[in-house]
Amino acid sequence: MFPAKNGDSFLISFLGQSTRNILIDLAYPHTYRNYVKPKLQELHSNGESIDLVIFTHIDQDHIQGGITFFRENGDSKSPKIISVKEVWHNSYRHLSIGNENITLEENDVEKIKKRVVYVDDSEEKSSIKISGKQGTRLGALLEMNQYPWNTSFNSKAISFSNISKNIAEDVKIYVLSPTEVQLESLKRVWYKELRRMFPTLPLTVDTVFDDAVEFISQNRESTGVANKTEKVSSTTNIVKLVEKPFQEDQDEINASSITIIIEYYGKKILFLGDAPPTLVEEQLRKVYGENQFPIYFDLIKVSHHGSENNTNNSLMKLIDSNRYLISTNGKIHGHPNEATIARIVVRDSKDLKRELYMSYPTETSKLFDKKEWKEKYNYEIHTATMGEITVIEF
Repeated sequence: MFPAKNGDSFLISFLGQSTRNILIDLAYPHTYRNYVKPKLQELHSNGESIDLVIFTHIDQDHIQGGITFFRENGDSKSPKIISVKEVWHNSYRHLSIGNENITLEENDVEKIKKRVVYVDDSEEKSSIKISGKQGTRLGALLEMNQYPWNTSFNSKAISFSNISKNIAEDVKIYVLSPTEVQLESLKRVWYKELRRMFPTLPLTVDTVFDDAVEFISQNRESTGVANKTEKVSSTTNIVKLVEKPFQEDQDEINASSITIIIEYYGKKILFLGDAPPTLVEEQLRKVYGENQFPIYFDLIKVSHHGSENNTNNSLMKLIDSNRYLISTNGKIHGHPNEATIARIVVRDSKDLKRELYMSYPTETSKLFDKKEWKEKYNYEIHTATMGEITVIEF
């Protein structure tokens, strides 16, 4: 788990006769340059590659570092940093929005490109503005440099599949979501936003619209629900937090997150992107029988950086683990929220000790790092120091 500010970036390595690697999200350029890139260079020097890069959804705190990486990595056939065998990323082209019978005039393409400006957050004195003409957004880079894009799904949208997609014989990936329902909702969002941005232009299958939806996502306000629970410092009874009324995240882009179960030699992990819990619960019930719950995972990546609107008690009755990952520095939305941590830890442990790994120290991590609470509810809080990569082996 890389230090990703308020975003996500994870590397999963499967150790065997030949090591396989999956990279999930790339947060911001700062995360990529300072933490991910050196690791990728190390993997390359060991003769390894990235078997799969997954961008769970199009929010900037998940993909911006990916833009920097794929720009620097260059041509897929002669990569400058490391070989990437496949990329999973749902974009405009996968949602059947455009009219196949119309092609944009060149001047219309130029109009769109002039609007689609990418700002590379270099964290120096000034950011670098890069015009869309240079093909620097994620979709353009994947297309231009010929990366295998959603090839496991016949170049269509990554969506729910009860059949595993194997990156190797022993590494099985099951996609829980999005389903067609979430993809249709996302399609309506993109259509509405593109019509608002380009009211006089036809929506076609021209690849420039992949970049346009990235631009819209970068500047679009989330339609999610704000965190509203009281600070845990105001009470010594964390059970009250568990019993707080739950309001689910309604953001369509978050709901379109690619959520996955990965299995490897009898171990399985659950990565939830920013997905809402009722969707995850619905999908888990499609995969598992009622007599199998709660499902034990060897690791769970908590949804939406620990937002209280993306983890509820109903979901917690279906899943459990002794390893939970929460990626956020807590500086923008107050994540992780106290109610989320309470919902994870205030359960009958049945001798299961829950280890919560957080990418930064936050007010919430400090509040829950209390000896009496940890002993009573059988959990432990692990927080990385500033700039430290969290490494978990099992």
